[in-house]
Parts: sequence; structure tokens; C-alpha cells
Amino acid sequence: MFPFSTFFPLLASLFLLTISTIHAQQTCNGHASLCTRKYSNITFIGAHNSAFVGDSPADNQGISVTAQLDSGIRFLQSQAHTNSFKTLSLCHTSCFLNDAGPLTEFLGTVKSWMDAHPAEVVSLLLGNGDRTDIVRYGEAFKSSGLDKMAYIPASHPLAFNAWPTLGEMIDAGRRLVVFMDYGADIQK
Repeated sequence: MFPFSTFFPLLASLFLLTISTIHAQQTCNGHASLCTRKYSNITFIGAHNSAFVGDSPADNQGISVTAQLDSGIRFLQSQAHTNSFKTLSLCHTSCFLNDAGPLTEFLGTVKSWMDAHPAEVVSLLLGNGDRTDIVRYGEAFKSSGLDKMAYIPASHPLAFNAWPTLGEMIDAGRRLVVFMDYGADIQK
């Protein structure tokens, strides 16, 4: 029979080895197999007009942005316009029709979720129908802290096979991909 003083350290070592093995298995967006796949070779589930939550005819979603992300959505689309207070807001076609609030609040929600989920890559598609200067969007990203998470391509346009893997994006801390229409300029 083993004395307790010999058995306990052996059991503790086995436990620590098991825990470290579990933590060493990296997952990316919930799956280890995605860590070695290029961003450009992955299909992401998305939510159209993700910020417009409610029951009105101008709303598209029934659950909050956080709940959408918790449910597996990794591609959030929305549109921003300058409202009557000159604030960059998420507005459905027109700020008079549906104003879901300032862009900075939406980005703050995304940032909070990404902070709590460090092994996830998220994409945003922002419509810029008013052709607002890209600098205003940059200010919103900086204010929310998402600017530090944004992936910035090495070249433009970026070839299909030049995208990093999800694992590389996560390791670099650049795990937010932002697409934008009208006025997108990665130099700004």
C-alpha cells in the first residue's frame, strides 16, 4: 500500500498535467480546426441590421447584439447615419425611422463581448449611406477601444490567400475585421 505522502503528490501532478493539456488545446470561434484556416476560407453566420432590435416594422432582430454573439453570430451588419444631433448613430435607412443609438454604444457592446471571449474573431459590415468622413468612424472605434483589435491588411486589395488564419489573428490580438462601404480608406 502507498503511503498518503507519496500518493498525494502523484495524484496532484496527474491533475495538473490534465488541466494544462486541456488549456493547450486552442479553439478559434469554438473549433480547434478553425485555428489553421484562413479568414478568407471560413463562412461566418451573420445578422442583417444587427443593432435594430425590437418589434417595430423597422427592426430586424428579436434579441440583443450580445445575445446574437452568444448564439454564434460572428458577422454583424448595420448602417450608420448622422442624426439630427450630428451624432454618428445606427439608423435604419433614416434616423427618423429608427435610431438604435450612437455607433460608439454598439461598438462598446461588441468590445465588451470580445473582451469576455478572447478566442473569437468577429466581423462588422457598416453601411455609410451618408458618405460620412471615415475619420468619424475611426474616432468611434478609438473611443470604444475596438481600434486596437481591428485587423489592418498589409496590402489593399488583399488577395484571397493572403489573409491570416483565425489562430494568427487571435494570437496577434487583431481579431475584428471591419468592412465598410462608401468612404472606406484604410490609410486613415
